[in-house]
Amino acid sequence: MHRLARLSTSSALALGLAAGPAFADLTAQQVWGGIEAAMQGFGYSVSATETATSDGLDVTDVVMRFEVPEENSAVTVSMDAVDLVENGDGSVTMTFPASMPITIDAAPEGEDTVNMVLDYANDGLELVVSGDPANMTYAYSANQLTISLSEMNINGEPVGRDEARFDFVLDDVTGTTTTAKSGAMTITQDVQASAASYDFAFNDPQSDDAALITGSMGAVLATSTATLPEGFDPSNPESLTAGGFSATGALSYDDGETQFAATESAGTTSGTTKTGSVRIQFSVDDAAIRYDVTATEQAFTLSGPELPLPVDVRMAASSFNMTAPVAAAEEPQDMAFGIAMRGFEVSDLLWNIFDPGAALPRDPATVALDLTGQVTPFVNLFDPADVARIEATGQVPGELNALTLNDLTVEVAGAKLGGTGQFTFDNDDMTTFDGFPRPTGTVSLTLDGANALIDKLIAMGLLTNEDAMGARMMMSMFAVPGDGADSLKSSLQINEQGHVLANGMRIQ
Repeated sequence: MHRLARLSTSSALALGLAAGPAFADLTAQQVWGGIEAAMQGFGYSVSATETATSDGLDVTDVVMRFEVPEENSAVTVSMDAVDLVENGDGSVTMTFPASMPITIDAAPEGEDTVNMVLDYANDGLELVVSGDPANMTYAYSANQLTISLSEMNINGEPVGRDEARFDFVLDDVTGTTTTAKSGAMTITQDVQASAASYDFAFNDPQSDDAALITGSMGAVLATSTATLPEGFDPSNPESLTAGGFSATGALSYDDGETQFAATESAGTTSGTTKTGSVRIQFSVDDAAIRYDVTATEQAFTLSGPELPLPVDVRMAASSFNMTAPVAAAEEPQDMAFGIAMRGFEVSDLLWNIFDPGAALPRDPATVALDLTGQVTPFVNLFDPADVARIEATGQVPGELNALTLNDLTVEVAGAKLGGTGQFTFDNDDMTTFDGFPRPTGTVSLTLDGANALIDKLIAMGLLTNEDAMGARMMMSMFAVPGDGADSLKSSLQINEQGHVLANGMRIQ
């Protein structure tokens, strides 16, 4: 997985720099020299033939190559010719060949040898460089950009497009890249496309296995800002935590649709997904990584020979967020985790399996969890040796210092559970709770509609009277009447002595 991530990142970087290079200067020669320096700074070797012209520079036989010797893998970007024309107003226009092949060769020890060629094609791609040497702006546009799998060999055997294909298309692409260098290099990018589509398929001629994934999205927007300190080495993961590195970005699109199918000996499983909108944000620096994604108006269908009936579910909104430290530290660092599924609905066909009489309310369900806290990490996640040491010794990678439950919400079948709370943890006391740091704090819970739900489950035959009595006795032990009818509330506390109390009564 790590090898594939590095190769894909390298090829994506090559494409991005081909469409909007990292930095340049005001003459054609200086622009090309800047591109070479940028690619070399990202770990690529560059070779080309340069020919001066009356209005700029012609660069031919361009080869940019990124190698990973320890994994016996490489990515090579080739361009027949790049024309750089000085416009007379201090700007330089660059035009690129209609096709720029990207070759990926991977022969890791003990695995299949894979050689593939991706055809990076464009319709009307043009780039204009302007600004001053220390702060350059690159404006680019294209009617269409495409990436297609044109050749593939596995262990020397060719794989045709009837066996494997991949196509990705961006329409009406515009974007800008700005760079500023003052010791560190800061790169800011803003790219948008009116639409994107993708098509992936494979078919194994020696078996019945096959797969197909196609999809599209509209109003695609991507933004990013990266600061690369002097001496930054992209091939060394430790450079990410050496100090001075940071990156933030966002990706969004509307009206996403996907169709997929997978065929095996048992038959074909197929389905669809739809989203009204998707928003993704991330940031990473030498201390932490942060990730936040939200989606609206989601729908999912699935049917196949191994499913007793078709699956059809919908969700009004969903979200996921995470903050995690990446470098070892002596002091507690912030962390966060959140997940939510709101307005979750399933089809009546699924409901009728266990509730044919519609006894339960079929209102949209919600499940949400929001946690923040502090941890002290003992390991640098970007240092392979550090991670390997932790894995080999079985040492814990860090300690939990504090945890806050900002929100717990579960709404389903007419009942609602809610909760908030806060705890700190004493890592010097690992005996009170048998190997777990002793917590101190309180969590407050509310439960509405539980008795009505239990009564309905009894009437449906899904719960016996004996089981219901046990559940009600358990609730009475830990909860007291709430503010309304069929409402309960509870305050669970762990004090500094390690005692567990429910509503002031000690239970442990």
